[in-house]
Amino acid sequence: MEELIGGISAPPHKGRKASVPRGRYKARGIVLHSMKYGERKMIVHIFTAQYGRRSYLTKLSATNSGRGLYQPLFVLDFDAWAGRGELHHIEQPQMAFRLSELPFDIVKSTIALFLSELLYRLIQDGEADGGLYRFIEESVAELDEMGEGTANFHLWFLVRLTEYMGYAPQDNYAAGYALDYRNGTYTETLPSHTLSMPPAEAALFHRLNGCSVGDLGAVGLSRDQRVAMLERLTDLYGYHTDAIYNVNSLRILSEIF
Repeated sequence: MEELIGGISAPPHKGRKASVPRGRYKARGIVLHSMKYGERKMIVHIFTAQYGRRSYLTKLSATNSGRGLYQPLFVLDFDAWAGRGELHHIEQPQMAFRLSELPFDIVKSTIALFLSELLYRLIQDGEADGGLYRFIEESVAELDEMGEGTANFHLWFLVRLTEYMGYAPQDNYAAGYALDYRNGTYTETLPSHTLSMPPAEAALFHRLNGCSVGDLGAVGLSRDQRVAMLERLTDLYGYHTDAIYNVNSLRILSEIF
């Protein structure tokens, strides 16, 4: 059964079913979502390296210390134990590595909020994907450290994420081609249907897919170009799953960039 949050279903990403940890165990994971549960508890949804996405129950002290650790895309090392129910219990969480800018920079924290909300809806509970996990963790570290090109990061991430989601097109790009994302291929002419990117956005998709985070500062885009590309990527994801249309922070992201 799909998990509901705020009345919105979380469509599954098709990976492999993770093994279920037993007893006490140690884990590393990326915070996707957290919510208050009662007066001094929180439920935290974490995408772990070994066990896929898991839901954890954590207790807060009277002063609510510890809540600050469960921010979007924070990477945590923690101890946990499996109880009788589906919720595991998290203990002694700590940052896996220091984030110097992401928690404090409004642009970077907004990007993190958007990406965590999207990933929460794409990744199914209990699903493991080592390649996807490494990509996300490395991207968090790169987003925190990057200088120029931050405004292009969400576009780059969405393009690269298509590979892990199974949405990536064939590698047959040529200058002037359009991107037919219904059939997953670049085409010399625009297809008759509307599920495609015209040559300008198709060229940008190809360029972002082939560049590193360090190259994003050289990808000169106007605000209108970024908005247009985000709309095209939203359509691409929307063709495969309606998850992206349920991401509340998508509108905020469009306003900032």
